[in-house]
Amino acid sequence: MLSKTHHFYDAENAKIAAVAGALDARMQQVPSSTGIGAPGTAPAPANLSRSPMAASPSAPASAIPFTRAATLATMRDATRNYVPGQQDQIQLQTNAFLENVILDVSLVTAANAATVAFAPDSPWQVIQQIRLDDPAGQSIIAPVSGYQLYTLNKYLPDVECTFDPKRDPNYYATSGAGTTGGSFGFRLVLPIEHRRRDALGALNNSAANQRYLITINIIAAFATLYTTPPTTNATSINVQVYQQYWTSPPATITTSQGSSQTQQTPTGLGTVGFVRFERHNEVSGGGSPQIQFNNVGDYISSIIFTLRDTAGARDIYVPPQSATNANWPLEFDFWVNDFQLRADSMYGPPGVGAATGVGGITYRDIARFYDLFAAFEAAGGLDNGVVPLIFLYQLFDGFANYGPANQYLPTDATTKLQIRGSTWGSGANNLEILTRMLRPVSGAALFA
Repeated sequence: MLSKTHHFYDAENAKIAAVAGALDARMQQVPSSTGIGAPGTAPAPANLSRSPMAASPSAPASAIPFTRAATLATMRDATRNYVPGQQDQIQLQTNAFLENVILDVSLVTAANAATVAFAPDSPWQVIQQIRLDDPAGQSIIAPVSGYQLYTLNKYLPDVECTFDPKRDPNYYATSGAGTTGGSFGFRLVLPIEHRRRDALGALNNSAANQRYLITINIIAAFATLYTTPPTTNATSINVQVYQQYWTSPPATITTSQGSSQTQQTPTGLGTVGFVRFERHNEVSGGGSPQIQFNNVGDYISSIIFTLRDTAGARDIYVPPQSATNANWPLEFDFWVNDFQLRADSMYGPPGVGAATGVGGITYRDIARFYDLFAAFEAAGGLDNGVVPLIFLYQLFDGFANYGPANQYLPTDATTKLQIRGSTWGSGANNLEILTRMLRPVSGAALFA
């Protein structure tokens, strides 16, 4: 307790001392500082490098991520002029880590006088078939048509996809009676890398004696691209092939602050994203057939369905049901190992969206997710007969989701994926199924 004989010359200090004495308050040592903002008597560090706020902490810094250390580059692999019915193979040049392949396609007509009209799958179907094989001859992208590649570009959540190719600033398809009627140009991507933020799915492409191979087939007759062809069909089509790739990063990056090691390869190098295709004729004539998928065994990130009628044309959304219209089931039922995972409404109530817009829950969800609100078949609109199964990657109400894999569907050789209990219209003929399958080197890489 404070001595009662002590005298203070400052009156305010004397008052404080009197209160302390009445409370029997004692002086005690305050603990040394244990961090910024903590009370203490220890002085601030004289050298900032020993402070928790130091620019150069004493612990070693982690490696600079691959996608910061490497450079995303492009190069042209080939320029070709193809005649109808031609087949060609293109070996890609070696360049560190392959991200994707870009196809720039153009066809030019002249002296046209006809009122040109394009067929429904045109101009994409000028590519009758295309595939990408690895150096060992295994298909990474199984043979798909040009129109199927268009749907992959539009509806996959992968790198350079989830973009309507009809919205590309250089896309054109000239219809009508102008002198260049029937001309067109478009850009499509062969999807390889799955996720750009860490380059998951980029392929090792550094061995000069092991080349990736593109095989391309051109449609047999250009006149079949149109319902009304030009007066004079073009004699050839120009295709330019570019690859987009990651460079090999330097071992270290040095600045005035010192050197930092870099991550030398993409995350999960060895992860491969495949595209597989199958066609089912069980829907022919309608009814409620049980359809079992053939392509299982890996993680499935995307499934895209295309329904075609007896004439080979894509089913038209607009109800009422007929030989060409609204042959998708009213309710689309998707099953996994005998568990009903989805029961999705395809069409709205009578009179709602029946003539002009999107009626059912599924089409509305697809339109919202991809921001496709224009008329069917228009740029920025949905496509007749095409239904992507978006629940596998729709974690947010928007497609810019940076590749979360939380809802991807793991499968093995015994997994049973089925459509059953769904009733197809009598105009249905076959159902095309495109599946994006991921084979990661580890779950940690996929779910990073």
